[in-house]
Amino acid sequence: MMLSSSVASFTILLAAALVLSIAAERLRLPPAVVLTGGGAIAGALWHPALPFAFGPALLFAFLPPLIFEAAWTIDVRALRRHIAAIAFLAVPGTVAGALAVAAVLAWTGLLPWSAALILGAIVCATDPVAVTAIFRRLNVHPETRAIVEAESIGNDGVAVVLYGIGLELAAGGGVAWYHAIGHGAIAIVMGTIAGAVCAVPLWLGLAATQASEYEVAGTVALAFASYLIATAFGWSGIFASASAAIALRALLRGRPHMQHLERVAGFWHAAAYMTNAVVFLATGLSISLVRIADAPVLALVVLATMALVRVVLALVAVRDRAQSAVVFAAGVRGALPLALALALPATLAYRDSIIDAVFAVVIVTLVLQGGVLRLVLNRVAS
Repeated sequence: MMLSSSVASFTILLAAALVLSIAAERLRLPPAVVLTGGGAIAGALWHPALPFAFGPALLFAFLPPLIFEAAWTIDVRALRRHIAAIAFLAVPGTVAGALAVAAVLAWTGLLPWSAALILGAIVCATDPVAVTAIFRRLNVHPETRAIVEAESIGNDGVAVVLYGIGLELAAGGGVAWYHAIGHGAIAIVMGTIAGAVCAVPLWLGLAATQASEYEVAGTVALAFASYLIATAFGWSGIFASASAAIALRALLRGRPHMQHLERVAGFWHAAAYMTNAVVFLATGLSISLVRIADAPVLALVVLATMALVRVVLALVAVRDRAQSAVVFAAGVRGALPLALALALPATLAYRDSIIDAVFAVVIVTLVLQGGVLRLVLNRVAS
């Protein structure tokens, strides 16, 4: 009975997400904004229970295919042209953002250093789930899309590594800064290598078939396998899944008999919509609007610091001012920061304050900034 109830709840969740998505399209608003806002309002009024644990479900069920699909559709040539800007935003930019938030919070006395670093790690990265979903419905230039989507995938992986380091420091692990940097670098590099290696067996196996259903099934398996294998070794599953998608596309480019790539892409487009819709609605339902006002000063300081850092990073990384404006406006935070916050150990000091601040950051950046993003893109295109 519990299984049937969970399936029924998930079906209702997906149906509600579909209705809100259609409404968003009619209103010419980003679906992510309407889904999250609608979910938050519904959660405040009726307190419905999700049919899954939000944090684990996002990290291990929803995130791998979303990362894989986003990387699969990135323009590789644009990626190469802007690799320096992407790398700057994703790695030193993310670290600088996390440290800036932590330093300001510790300096103002709002949080001790260990808790401030955890909060900085959670909010420092743009959310690939949010960014990709918003961009899909807007007329974004391939060059700009490659920069923002690739950066969001990369800095997301870096943020998760920083999050783990912050938890270790908070637990009294006594990790030296150079050890932390080395651990993070190894997690990212090995995760990237693991993803590329995982793509090779599938590439060889697909040489024996021309059935599109096998190709689709293979990419689904690769998305999860690369993520889970890297995570099992303590490496970055996000970098692994993204690397697997890019590597497989590169290997298949010289395979003339691969006649069904459009069908594979069509499957992933539909799968990404359904996954994104459920994730955004679940994000809204998981946000407690009442708790947003519990730590207003903390939330305002975090939001102001994030905005300032994002402006500086966008101006330094991208010379084109139009692209800089889009990079800044695309700095939204969504499902992943919320999942990381809710996954914090119950015994962690200042856990409630961190979650309150993350609730505020997610709802402000995703709903308000996500709504502004369309205006920025229209202005740039005009």
